[in-house]
Amino acid sequence: MLNFALALRGIGLASWLSMFPAEPPRAEVQLLDGDDEPTLIFRRPPASLSGMAMPIGGPAPVVATPTRRSTSRLIALSAGAGLGFAAVVGALVSMQLDAAGFDLRAGSAIQPAAAAAAVLRSTGPAARVDARAEAAAPVQANVEAVAPTIDLDDRADATLDRAAVIPIPDGIITIPASFSSADGAYDLVVHFHGINDVVQTGYERAGLNAVVMIINMGISSAAYETRFSIRSYLPALLAKAQTALEARGLRDARLRRVALSAFSAGYAAVRGLLNQPGFADKVDAVLLLDGIHTGYMPLDHSLDMERLKPFGRFAELAATGKKLMSITHSEIIPNGDYAGTHESTDALLKLTGAQRSPGAGADVQAVHALTGTTGEAKPPFTPLSEAHRGAFHVRGYPGTQKPDHVRHLTRMAETAVPDLVRHWSEAPAR
Repeated sequence: MLNFALALRGIGLASWLSMFPAEPPRAEVQLLDGDDEPTLIFRRPPASLSGMAMPIGGPAPVVATPTRRSTSRLIALSAGAGLGFAAVVGALVSMQLDAAGFDLRAGSAIQPAAAAAAVLRSTGPAARVDARAEAAAPVQANVEAVAPTIDLDDRADATLDRAAVIPIPDGIITIPASFSSADGAYDLVVHFHGINDVVQTGYERAGLNAVVMIINMGISSAAYETRFSIRSYLPALLAKAQTALEARGLRDARLRRVALSAFSAGYAAVRGLLNQPGFADKVDAVLLLDGIHTGYMPLDHSLDMERLKPFGRFAELAATGKKLMSITHSEIIPNGDYAGTHESTDALLKLTGAQRSPGAGADVQAVHALTGTTGEAKPPFTPLSEAHRGAFHVRGYPGTQKPDHVRHLTRMAETAVPDLVRHWSEAPAR
């Protein structure tokens, strides 16, 4: 108090107040990059002393020592510096007192700091996210033209759990990241034969908006055809898919369209299902990845067209645009008394009237390209020939070895699956 009185008497009240800003320190909440919590920063307008800026907390300016300085002036300077330091310390102490439950007088110089501290305690990390979202929001010139914001909580898939696969008899159900449903309606692909992760990745890479069921029953085509010739088997699996999606949180779940997909021996399951009266009408699309075979007739060694009839009927519907059918095949000749995928597919081309034309791969069979970051040499997977009529698509690829066969599965996102993505994007659900 003695210093305070001496300062007022020595330089006068008005000249003493002019040494400090009129407003108290301001507390601001800033969100710094990389911080998990908001940062509290104090700001005070710079004080003026002999024409030199003196920001709070900064280094003291170097002032030339005058030849004479009055005792009262020195006392005033000492008091001013002491009060400035006390204001900052007081602000910090006030936050601690406020945190402990002490009330602060309204209008005091440290009230803004206490208010900012209260904001931090009440909002926490969420304030950081909100502030950044507001800063990134684009400015709209015409408010009326802006599309209404969709409330994510109102979507049927708002609470859908995609975390893990759903086990079912002989397989799994997986919900790819590309799947979404605003009203609960969903399309379903039933894929037969193939490594689960490879199949799931293939559909995700292609961006198909559908749920995927993957069935594996060994390496024999007979196991697939026997099981899926039973009329009640697939409907039971479809019911399990419905129940599973409801349990995973898809509100108002309801099946819309079904596609059958198969690699290699899995084609026999598709044949068994398409051969069931009435069921083929419910199938909207069929994808066959180097997997369509038939036997030979014993007398003239011609193709057994009876076994191809289910595929032939569906191919004719696809050629008129009523269904989708996409086939890929290799040049492999099987070791056995049955036709390979190329020869079997030719029979369907005759039924539909589709004609082959040379593909982009006809001139690059021996060319190898470096792909990926590992520099692994891989042959380009481009078709030797193609045939298209309506929604019936055939692509023939080079290769006569096992790796060429497996490539039809691992590259499915580049071959047949895009046909299904386009078909379901363009054609309305019936």
